[in-house]
Amino acid sequence: MSRVHDGGHAAPSISGEVALPLPTGDGEGLRAAARSLDRAAARAQATTTVCGTLAARLGSVWSGAAADAARVEADELGSRSRPVVGALPRTAHALVTYAAALDHATGRVRALQREWDALDADHALATLRLSHLPDPTGAGVVLGLERARADLAAGRARLSRTHAAVLEELRASARRCTATVAALTDMTFPSGSTPTPGLVRSVVTGGLSFADGVVAQRRSREAALSDGLLVRRAVAAAQAGGGRLTDGATAVLVTRIRERRDDPAYAQALLEELGTDGLADLLLTAGVTHEGSGAHVDTVRGLLGTLGSLVITATGRVVPAGTDPRTRAELASGAALLADDVVAGVDTVRTAPSGDGRATGAWLLGQLLSGARADGDVRRLPPRLARRAAAAAATSEIAETRDADPTLRHGSTLVPDASSTFASWFEDAATTGDALHVLLGHVRDDPAEAAALLAEPLPDSGVAGLALANSRGDRLTLGEHLVRRWITHEASGTESHPDLHLHTDDDLRQLLGDLAFVDGDGAAQTRARVMLEVSRTSAFAMSEASTTRIYTAATAPVEGLVADWVAAMRENVDRALASPGALSTMAAPYTAVTTDGPQPWLTPRELTGVVGALAVDTGMGLRAKQTGAAYDRLVDRELDAARETVATGGDPQADEVRLGFLDQSASATLVALARRQDDLNRSAWQGIAEAVHVIDIVKRGDLPGLTAAVHTYLDGGTLRTPADDLVISLVRSNVELSQTEVDEARRSELVSRVEAITGGGRDVLPALSGGAALAPGLPSAEALRAIRADEIRASAEAAAQDGTAGLGSRVSERLGQRTTLPDRVHVVEGSGSSPRSKVGSVDLGAAKDLKDHEKATASRLAALGHDVEFLSATGHGKSPDALVDGVLWEFKSPTGASSETIARNLRKGSEQSPRIVIDLARCDITVAEAVGQAEYALDRYDRIEAILIIDKDGRTTERTR
Repeated sequence: MSRVHDGGHAAPSISGEVALPLPTGDGEGLRAAARSLDRAAARAQATTTVCGTLAARLGSVWSGAAADAARVEADELGSRSRPVVGALPRTAHALVTYAAALDHATGRVRALQREWDALDADHALATLRLSHLPDPTGAGVVLGLERARADLAAGRARLSRTHAAVLEELRASARRCTATVAALTDMTFPSGSTPTPGLVRSVVTGGLSFADGVVAQRRSREAALSDGLLVRRAVAAAQAGGGRLTDGATAVLVTRIRERRDDPAYAQALLEELGTDGLADLLLTAGVTHEGSGAHVDTVRGLLGTLGSLVITATGRVVPAGTDPRTRAELASGAALLADDVVAGVDTVRTAPSGDGRATGAWLLGQLLSGARADGDVRRLPPRLARRAAAAAATSEIAETRDADPTLRHGSTLVPDASSTFASWFEDAATTGDALHVLLGHVRDDPAEAAALLAEPLPDSGVAGLALANSRGDRLTLGEHLVRRWITHEASGTESHPDLHLHTDDDLRQLLGDLAFVDGDGAAQTRARVMLEVSRTSAFAMSEASTTRIYTAATAPVEGLVADWVAAMRENVDRALASPGALSTMAAPYTAVTTDGPQPWLTPRELTGVVGALAVDTGMGLRAKQTGAAYDRLVDRELDAARETVATGGDPQADEVRLGFLDQSASATLVALARRQDDLNRSAWQGIAEAVHVIDIVKRGDLPGLTAAVHTYLDGGTLRTPADDLVISLVRSNVELSQTEVDEARRSELVSRVEAITGGGRDVLPALSGGAALAPGLPSAEALRAIRADEIRASAEAAAQDGTAGLGSRVSERLGQRTTLPDRVHVVEGSGSSPRSKVGSVDLGAAKDLKDHEKATASRLAALGHDVEFLSATGHGKSPDALVDGVLWEFKSPTGASSETIARNLRKGSEQSPRIVIDLARCDITVAEAVGQAEYALDRYDRIEAILIIDKDGRTTERTR
């Protein structure tokens, strides 16, 4: 029925659109939905999952438990999908059918509306005509109008019934379409449930970890992309508005990221979106390189903690329980790539986009990890990443001490002061601001991981250069760097700081203790490298009082472990002493296999350095020194070994040789230290004598004398008189003699202890002497007394001769005199003649582009009896010039006469060889000045081992370490 049909009476005039409403619905929308279903069905039917061939294909390229699980899930997903996919075309057809029925019904209703409007028009026309007919009585008009209304009512009733029939027919079609759609829906949803995208995914892929993983990753990635865009917009807005993020903007970012920071897929996607550059820009824009207080500190700490946890999540290998193998593999791959990015950014100096803040990547990473720990995140980085990042941080801080950047504050060093070495946003800056210490805290529980950490090589650096080499010229490992690390921090300041304490010293002791539980070649190599570095740093420390104290507090505590290592490798010690040159032919240069497995193998010279480091525990003072506790511990262990040999009926000769070598090595180091003290004492007395003469000149107002004094010093001369030198020779210290006497007494005691073990049935002196002969030779106490007596006698004779020439003459008359070279410098006299019994040779070999001065230097060496063989360039970096008597040397023939000429050439030459020849033929520098610069270079550059100076007259002066 129409809206105006009321019991057969004609209603007032109304339009057909209102009386007969159109059916509701969107035919085009239904057809679009049908096309979408058809496309989905076509795509799905083309997949291997629906076709049922995916499992077979997986089996051909993938095997294992994960592959089996994937095949089962592929079959299950296919079985779930095929009925739905098969019903999609039927559902699409039903939608198209209903859309056609809707269009047909709409057309019929529109026709009925037009008929309705026509009836109204006819009724109106009939009424108009009747009203104009002449009817005196009016009865005809009334009857006509009544008939017109009856016709209108009948027509409307007919149209209403037809309209109702059309709608009923459409509803029947809708019911059929609904049944088809409901049948498809019932395949996945229980009746009465409301379908949503999330519910669809849950029903279709629920319980299938592979499919769920794909869905979850998509959601995480979408969230990460959204948050990454938010971060970039916030940083850009901050740069446009003054260069700093407000605390409010930072808090918003922290809140957004904190919600999903434990989701590895989200964490990886966000860090991939930002990159290490974007992450650094965010931190610097937030003001991590600026001081703050109050709420700002809490805001920055919150940002560091949140992003630190994000980094740990993204680079970790821990995934949520139930993660499918495919997603797990993708997360592992993403973690590995991010780990590479993190390590690559450690040694990069980051600058804020506004230019008002700078920090190293190592410091930023350390602050992130410290922030995560302060925020309650106790997780650790993967061991491999922690090792690599720690090694990169070590390279970064070495490079910092050798670049031209004195203003960088947020790196490994803050200021050259022991009280504020590191900067940090958290408590205890010495701990939380030390990036290397923070990274070491992520690998310290497992002995195997500790061993791998110590053996991790430091990455390359164009700035650090040769500072990354160990005593053998190989790349430093992290263990070696931890031994020498305090030197790195000393190098960043202008003076030594005895109170300097690094928490990595404690880390090193812990890690080396864990190394005792690890066997194998790798652990043995680490022990060898650490021993060599202990030897090197000990020698460095003994040159100055404050560094000695730092060494004692830092590296010295590991010497007890080193003593145990040396005792454990006695089989290799015996083999090295028996064949000193065997080490150079070994494939594994740091280890050799013994009956107890791989053990360190060092040359006798290296062993001497290690034993010397154990023997010396204090470095300064004008007195003889007893051996250190670590050395005494080593000797006790060796005596126990000899005692065991005798008890088992063996020959203790090898033990005696070893003990003799150890004793002589300790003596050599102690005597070298004593000589250094004597040299310093002599220099102090000489300085006093020089000062006395200068003061005398100033008091007398002798301006010409003062001018002459200045020129004398510039020329390398002296104001001292022979009488001054006589007094100095009488009063200067003789620690070398005192130390030699102490060493001889200790050696006598050692002989007695060994004889007590062997029972006195044989002479142990030959074996002990044989071992001592393999260590550096030393003069006896008697010889030293004679040398001192000769020195005093020569000084007295010189003073007497000077007295006969007029002891009362003015000092200015003696200006220009030169001091003799120190006793520790060996001078070979000779002008053009060789002290050797033969004339040497020069072999140009295959060397190309030789310079004239190089050939001239070779000829002068040959005249001195040396055999010179030039080497061709290797093509791989810098290389030495020649072999001199079979030893690699670099030739330098400097020009000019500045105070840095020799030192500069030595520094350049040390990059090619640790042994350098300085030919003075082309410069006007005196031998005394050249020797002074050579001594400075030896003290400054550890890589230099020997310097040979040839003066214009062909005389040679050699200075060795």
